[in-house]
Formats: sequence, C-alpha cells, structure tokens
Amino acid sequence: MKLQIILKAKSRVIVIAALALLFFSVLLDISQSAAARRAPPKSSSSQTPTAFSKPALVQRYQQMITPEALASRLYFLASDLFEGRETTTRGQKLAAAYLASQYRLMGLAPKGSVNKFEPLSPSAYFQPFTVYRRTPKETRLEVLAGGSRVASSTFSAEAHDDLSYFMTGNPVSASGDVVFAGYGIADDKLGYNDFAALKAKGVSIDGKWVMILADEPLAAAGTSLFPTADHQPTKWTATFLPKKRALLAAGRPAGILVVRYDGPRMQGTFADNAAQASSAAQRLGSLSLNQSPFPPTYAISSKLADQILTSSGQTVESLRQQINQSLKPVVFGVEGMTVRTAVEQSKGLETENVLAFIEGSDPQLKDETIVISSHYDHLGVNQTLKGDRIFNGAADDGSGVVASLELAQAFMRAKRDGFGPRRSILFINFSGEEKGTLGSAHYAYREPLVPLEKTVAEINMDGVGGIDPKHPTKSRNYIYIVGDGKLSAELIDINKRLKEATNINLELTDGPPGFNSDQFNFQTQLVPFIYYSTGFTEHYHQPGDEPHTIDYEHLSRVARLVFATAWQVANQEARPQSVNRSELTFDGYSCPPCPFECDSVRYNHPGECPVCGMPLMPQYSAKLKE
Repeated sequence: MKLQIILKAKSRVIVIAALALLFFSVLLDISQSAAARRAPPKSSSSQTPTAFSKPALVQRYQQMITPEALASRLYFLASDLFEGRETTTRGQKLAAAYLASQYRLMGLAPKGSVNKFEPLSPSAYFQPFTVYRRTPKETRLEVLAGGSRVASSTFSAEAHDDLSYFMTGNPVSASGDVVFAGYGIADDKLGYNDFAALKAKGVSIDGKWVMILADEPLAAAGTSLFPTADHQPTKWTATFLPKKRALLAAGRPAGILVVRYDGPRMQGTFADNAAQASSAAQRLGSLSLNQSPFPPTYAISSKLADQILTSSGQTVESLRQQINQSLKPVVFGVEGMTVRTAVEQSKGLETENVLAFIEGSDPQLKDETIVISSHYDHLGVNQTLKGDRIFNGAADDGSGVVASLELAQAFMRAKRDGFGPRRSILFINFSGEEKGTLGSAHYAYREPLVPLEKTVAEINMDGVGGIDPKHPTKSRNYIYIVGDGKLSAELIDINKRLKEATNINLELTDGPPGFNSDQFNFQTQLVPFIYYSTGFTEHYHQPGDEPHTIDYEHLSRVARLVFATAWQVANQEARPQSVNRSELTFDGYSCPPCPFECDSVRYNHPGECPVCGMPLMPQYSAKLKE
C-alpha cells in the first residue's frame, strides 16, 4: 500500500509539472503574439547597426527584458517541481524539456545532435552525452594465502562490513601480490621517502596491490612527528592527493589499500566510516566523463590489514611504532599473499546539453557564431537533511538560464523587426556543471557542434542573481566580470563602454581569480570569452537558494548589459581579437593549475587527471622562431 501511495504521489507531481509547463507555454505564446502585433514595421536596412552606432535601438530591445518576465520563468524553473535539477535525474530532464519547448515557441532553430528525422521533437535541441558514477555498484575484495581464501569483504550501497570499502579510482577488477609501502610518502624536504626505500630494496610496485598507512607519522596529540616548524600535520595528511601523485610516480600498481587505523586524527570507527561510504553510494554523488585512470583504491581496516601481513610477522600497530620512532621507512614485499577484487560497475548515465540557434543575417558573417551559455543543472535533493531537502538553485544557475531565455526572446523580436544579428548566435544550457563542468567539457573537447574556429566569442552567465556578502564594496548592485588577458580584453572593454552608452546602472567588479564555470573549457581552447557572475552568494549551494531571494530589478539590469554586449559582438565588422593558433604549438594535455603539482605532467590524450580528477585541458606554447 505504501508503495502504491508513493507511486500515485509521484504521478501527481509529474502531471502537475506537465500542466504547469503547458499553461506557462500557452501564456508565453499569447504574449509573444501580442508583442508581434505591437512590433514596429520591419527595417529595410540590410545591416543591423551596432550597439555603439545606434544605442537607442538596442535599448528598445533591452527594455523587453523585464523583472516580471525573469521572475515568471525563475519561479517555475527553480520550483520544487524540478527537484533540484541534479544531472541525469528526472528533474534535470524535465528542465531540459522545458527549455527546448521555450526555444521552440520563440522560433529558435534546434542545434542538437539527435533526432534529425524528428525535427519537431524537443530532443532535436539536445546534445546527449554519457557520464559515469565514481562509485561501483558492488565490490568484493578477497585475500588469498597460497591460493586459499583467508578473508572476504563486500561493499555496496545496500551492504557493507567492517573490513573494506571503495574509496576512489577506476572501479575495475584486479589481482596481484602485495607490497607494504609505509605511509606512501615521497618527500625529500622532510627527509622521508617510502618509494625510494622500496627501490633501494629492488621491490617494484608494478602490477601489485600497494598497502599504505593513512595520514603520516603523528604523535598521540595529532601533531606531526616530522621536524616541521610548527609540528602541524603536513600535506600528506591534509588530503589523499599527494599520495596519489607519489604512487603514480613510483610505478603502475594494480590497486591501493589504505589502512585506516585508530589514530589521533581518525574520526569514528572503521565501521562508521564504511556505513557513511555505503550511504553516500546510495546517492548519485560525483560524476565524470571518463572512468578514473587512477588504480582502484580501497580503505581497509587494521583487522583486514593484519590478516594480509600475517606472513611478515608484523601488525599495523608494530609497523606504525617502528616508523614513528625512527622516522625512517619500513617497506617490504608481503610473501605468499594475494589480493583480488571483483567489481560490478555502475552503468553509464545519460544527460544532455540544450542548444538553440539563431542564424545570422549577413551572408559573409553568418558562419561566425557567438555562444551564450549558462548551466541548468543543480544539486538535486538530499534526503538526509531535515526540513527543506531540495536545492532549488535559483541564483545558481537558474538566474543565468532564465536570463539566456529572455536574451533569446529579445533577439528573436529584433529579428522579426528586421534587425536580426549579422553573426549567428548559439544558446547553450549546459548540464553537469555542478559535477565538474562536464557538459561544457564534452562540448568543447569532444563535440563542438559549431567548430571552435568559427566561434568568435563565448558569453557565460553563472549565478547572475543573488548577492555576494563579501563583495569588496558591499554593493548590492554589481556584477563580477571575469576574463583572461588577451582573450577577454576587447570583450571587457566593449562591456564597460556599453554600460555607459545604454545607461545601465551597475557596478562592474573584476571577478576573483580562479573563479571558474563553463567558460573555462572555452578559455582553454583559446576562444575569446567574458563571464558574468554575482559570485558566492548568500545561499550558495544551500536549500535556501530559492526564487524569492532574487532581486529581479538587479537581475534585469545584468541581463540587459549581457544583451547589449552580445548585440555589439554579433553586429560589428571585425570579430573580437583572439590568439592566432597558427603561431602556437600544441603541447599535449594537463590538468588546470592546482596546488597538488599534478599540472606539471603532460599527457598525449584528453580525459581526466589521475591525481586531482579534473578534466585535462590542451596546452599551447609559442612556436620557436627558425
């Protein structure tokens, strides 16, 4: 009976959402028809003027972007009906259908990669791509001595024990002998290197399971035993990432076993940690475009580690004491022991970007395209919370999405009046931004539906509603402008001049460095860009990020400024200045700059950084003169 009630409730939610969408679409269609009847006669001009040459014309269409229109869209898109729009979920897919329906009603052409033979389907606007959960569906870890099983552990979202749980890495089955590598630290500045000690003994980690202790040598009070200035725990305790880098530098292990013991910095028992990991596996969690290239990594308890160490005559505690007292590595191959894992992987999940297109009116310029982007996914529902569990994502990034819809409508009205953009405009609402800018990475690195060479500018909006309480001037009427040197200089200058030319009352603030969103994947491909945001707002990534918290007058001013900037770039004679690719040499791929030093490694393929997990980006350098 309970199941039937739940199913009926879910059905009612879907019906209500569908009826609301239909009602909203009808209202919008009526309003558009009325606007078309009120529109002035079409211009006979063959070229749409720029925003600088005729600012009054641009202001006419700016005024169509109203607080009321933005609010009507955002109160719907960021309502509970869309269940937080988490990537791959029902709420995200309802949002995709809503966006496609709005672009269809406005008259924008679909620019998706599917359903070429069903042009009237909403999916004609979709660019689908596959993402992968970082946690496998189920793992079984076995310890063998001389071929006989001595221990076994199972982990999944439904079951766990006090022996092991999956941490990170590529969730594949693996088998191999075992090497004990101390704490897994390689730090010549500290005078301690477990992997150098293994090499000195002639012990390779290639194709083997490497067992390491969590953290670093620590006193009972949790202070570091290394001779550091303040005796605070070092980077080797702060995160697992430095150890990942050290492991990859030392060889190619089959897998990693991280021993979590009852130490001064361990929070909760191993069983508690396993239960938390199992609970986290029930949720969607983090996603990626690729399976991680790092070896499968498991946390194991001291109980299981001691069973693996039996043939050595050592225990986890005896090894810790030896290393902690001498601050010298204790490393060795574990004789006669084998670890093997069997993994049932989670299936790939489908999600989609939404793309809508306005073809340019100029025969010579219409092959050049401006991308206007925002992301429509958010954080979904967290059932473990009390009270409000839905992350509505009104500011982040419902505000950017509804602004892009209003921009699209204003451009289409101008086009019907005879002032269509000379260059083409591609609106993209990305999915997967909250999971690591996955949608824009897929578009920019794998499937640019408009060639990047013909993409003259990328204009991104992420969180253009809400207020940053840490804004340097404490202003509530501002917008951060994020750019990068030569790639953004002209666009930022255009933006500042148009603020004055079209009388928009906004304080423009340089965006904080490293404040990235979907624009980053265009930036790494050397596409000129400008990125608008109100930053880390009051309700950033909280259930309280709801439509009633948005200042719609402020949001309309931001959207009008973005519209003027896009108008200017679409209609000026020359495309924005950019980097000349012919003057550059491609140097492979690396992860973005990060504090874990993995960005110094170059790869000959795109994908994911095996250390920090960020998407690998292309690297270029100036060609050497002959």
